[in-house]
Amino acid sequence: MTGIFRLAQKVLEKIFFVFQGLCSAWLVVLMILISVDVFGRAFFARPLRGTPELVSFSIVIIAFLLLPYVLMMNRQIRITMLYDRVGPLGKDIIDLASSLVGVMLFIMLIMASWNGFIRAIRISEFIGEGALRLATSPARGLLILGSAFVVLQFLFNAGKSAYSIYNRVRGKGSVC
Repeated sequence: MTGIFRLAQKVLEKIFFVFQGLCSAWLVVLMILISVDVFGRAFFARPLRGTPELVSFSIVIIAFLLLPYVLMMNRQIRITMLYDRVGPLGKDIIDLASSLVGVMLFIMLIMASWNGFIRAIRISEFIGEGALRLATSPARGLLILGSAFVVLQFLFNAGKSAYSIYNRVRGKGSVC
């Protein structure tokens, strides 16, 4: 069973690294666009049209595609006031509980976002006027996709924590 678990985690790692690479490249493009926009405003009184719409559209996509990577790398923000005061078993229990809460929250986010995604496709919803109009359905779809991968990573984390708790209770220590 742990072999399948490790294989699935490796596949997810590769997907998350691709997401991270794409988001990093897109951030460089956004940085260049913002710089050109600011330079154009300051020196020529002519901003680059559509930059605010493109940036606001991109931030949501970048955030939700990077969340699974951050979670996989265990780089999320954590309040350690309680976490640092408990032993290894307590840390595993806190990790398990937070993973299960994360699963529930992101499933609720997917459920809440689904109808908006379908509606955006059905009515061809756009943001922006004039110089740049962007369809909202890709951003809504990527939010759902990123959230689904966050759920998967939370489930993997919960499995690791549960396995570690099981081994600690049996007296074997953490194997993960």
